[in-house]
Amino acid sequence: MNRLLCRSLRWVVVMWALLISAVCAAASVGEVTLSIGTSQIEREGKGQPVVKGCDIAAGDVIRTTANGHVHIRFVDGARVSVRPDSVLHVVEYRYDPADPAESLIKFHLEAGTVRGISGLAAQVARDKFRLNTPLVAIGVKGTDFVTQATANSAIVLVNQGAIVLAPLDSACRAEGFGPCGTSRSRELASSMNGMNGMALVYRQAASEPVFQPVNSLKGTDKVTPILQQERVGSATTATAVADSRNPGAVMDVLAPRSTLVWGRWATNAVPGDDLTTSFMEALSGNKVTVGDGYYFLFRNENAPNFLSTASGVTNFRLQSGAASYRDPSNTLVAASINGGSLSIDFGRRTFTTQLAVTAPSIGTQGVAASGTIDPSTGIFLSTTTGARVAGAVSLDTSQAGYFFSKPVGNGVLTGATLWGR
Repeated sequence: MNRLLCRSLRWVVVMWALLISAVCAAASVGEVTLSIGTSQIEREGKGQPVVKGCDIAAGDVIRTTANGHVHIRFVDGARVSVRPDSVLHVVEYRYDPADPAESLIKFHLEAGTVRGISGLAAQVARDKFRLNTPLVAIGVKGTDFVTQATANSAIVLVNQGAIVLAPLDSACRAEGFGPCGTSRSRELASSMNGMNGMALVYRQAASEPVFQPVNSLKGTDKVTPILQQERVGSATTATAVADSRNPGAVMDVLAPRSTLVWGRWATNAVPGDDLTTSFMEALSGNKVTVGDGYYFLFRNENAPNFLSTASGVTNFRLQSGAASYRDPSNTLVAASINGGSLSIDFGRRTFTTQLAVTAPSIGTQGVAASGTIDPSTGIFLSTTTGARVAGAVSLDTSQAGYFFSKPVGNGVLTGATLWGR
């Protein structure tokens, strides 16, 4: 009886693995490098949970729940972050490293928020890259920009380079690629005189897009704060954020660069580390706050400093992370962070945090810690036993990050996290 039960269970496990591999084994154009919470890939009418390492194919639809967050690295080096409550369709992704000028890339954000860092394809074949939202088409003619869209509005702020925004109509169809060159198309470039702090805005039923000061958008519509920006790496790559989750809402446009960056001392990243950049790259314009010998948290010291006036409790949301497990044989294996929480009480100068971290040989482990925060520096350290945590808050208090370590069995679980409001 026990032998029959074991065979049955083994068969169930094998069939489940085959189902997962069926979804994750199509012609790959990208790979999931981080999956937090609950998300799903839909392919040919079938849906399966998103797991780290799963391949992404053209035609896939990525759906995240309220706690879902997925990072994807594409074959040309592009990166996309799909935020909670989002639906992103990878409509087309053709890339030949031998002939990148013939690339063909299109995304459609049905709902929610995405952020992308352009790869070689979008840089070389700008006329063949398109990001559609329900209302507008966005073509890349530059490097660094933020886009926010709802069913009724779209806002674009350019930090560096240029973009072209055009309302979808008979002259600018969703089926097309590249920037639309219609009478209603508008270009926004960081090099335009007098355009510093200006946004390109289009609202449904308007005759054409208009330029407005970003600050003037506040108070004119229902304002919903955008999710804090995650690390984007090189400033020479294009960044896009779009949100179409709340019809009728215009969201606050924030600076596109993160004020916290994780750097590593090692030349090469360890297994499970899709978070860090090189130490010297992270050092550029930043200063180290905390570090453990591998992970170093860098902070932009030129940001507005609100540490001395911060008060009350802030509950941060997990944006990204990296984790590894060093097993008893001293071998490092990749681990994944499945979710967590971070609460900082600036008034009482305390913090509490917890994570769920999974590695193949140890299953899911809880990492919990609490401790104190220095209000003058924003650096916080754990005072509890079990897990060691050390981190810092950005000077404007919009972000936080920490590294952690926890003994598990005869090994140790280590990693780093980045959080936003």
